[in-house]
Amino acid sequence: MEEKIKVLVIDDERGIRDMLSYALGKEGYIVFTAENGEIGIEKVKKEDIDVVITDIKMPGLDGVTVLGKIKEIKPNTEVIVATGYASMETAIESLRKGAYDYINKPFNINELSALVSKAYETKQLKSQLVSLKELDKLKDEFIAAVSHELKTPLMAISGAIELLLASEGVEDEENLQFKYDENTKKILEIIDRQTKKMRVLVNNILDFAKMEAGFFVLKKQKTSFIKIVNEAIKEVQSLAESKKIEITKQLPVEEDVTVNCDPDQIERVITNFLTNSIKYTQEGGKVSVSFEKTDNEVKLTVEDNGKGIDKENLEKVFERFYRVDQSLNRKESGAGLGLSICKKIIELHNGKIWAESEGLGKGSRFIFKLPIG
Repeated sequence: MEEKIKVLVIDDERGIRDMLSYALGKEGYIVFTAENGEIGIEKVKKEDIDVVITDIKMPGLDGVTVLGKIKEIKPNTEVIVATGYASMETAIESLRKGAYDYINKPFNINELSALVSKAYETKQLKSQLVSLKELDKLKDEFIAAVSHELKTPLMAISGAIELLLASEGVEDEENLQFKYDENTKKILEIIDRQTKKMRVLVNNILDFAKMEAGFFVLKKQKTSFIKIVNEAIKEVQSLAESKKIEITKQLPVEEDVTVNCDPDQIERVITNFLTNSIKYTQEGGKVSVSFEKTDNEVKLTVEDNGKGIDKENLEKVFERFYRVDQSLNRKESGAGLGLSICKKIIELHNGKIWAESEGLGKGSRFIFKLPIG
């Protein structure tokens, strides 16, 4: 065996202890022995025992009592109780109290060795499950801590900007006529712009971490799909206008589609598709949005006539921190999490997501399918 498994034999008969020590030792186990329950419990305290084989009927502490003590001290240690046919009821009682299994005397060494091996495998699986639960707890605590630590300074910066706006008697910075000089005005505009960018980045990082950890919860409701699409287009309209890009819609006005989804998250996906198309399309280009409906699903496509994507990179665009075009300046580029989050959102809806392109300079299409029900 690659890993040495530690076995403790507790039995008041020396002949049985010696026989099991020799037989199991030949199988590759490290074997400890104890002539009674008290000594056995002490050895469990001192040694990292994997599996205990204990007789049920012993002077002093009986096997069931020893089982209980061991489970208190080392809950992950598996215990096999050895019994004669006359004490079968006691063996069944020991199973109820946490024994891995029982074996009848006289021993069949091959059967006992196989049972010890299975008990050890069970111990390993239980340890892995405990580790996963602890890991999930740590992830949850980490996400909560990071959320607090990152959002607190952002709120302070945003609050300071709002106070500045309030002092000028306006509701948003676009209508603000600064009393300060031009340099101060530019600095405040930079603070505002970078704060908004950082807020989006922080939210993306936190949401992605929640999705990876399995803590992200969808808030599904029956929603008009056309309404979601229109809201997403409205969200990116100013960005499109700044690059003189026309967004066209091919939506079935006469027949709306009701989809059971999280409308905010699906809008987030469509907005991300549109934003990427606008970023990677030259000034004066075109972006179109269309969808098709079948009996049980809806398919949305965002198509542009922009830079396009190499065929070998079509799958990579949905990988975290991957950016199609590394030449984008800082103002245009992001952290590379947007499409990764889109992929996870669609998969959480039991949908499919992919990208298509004929190659560089030939535009691209980003597509997802959602079940309607």
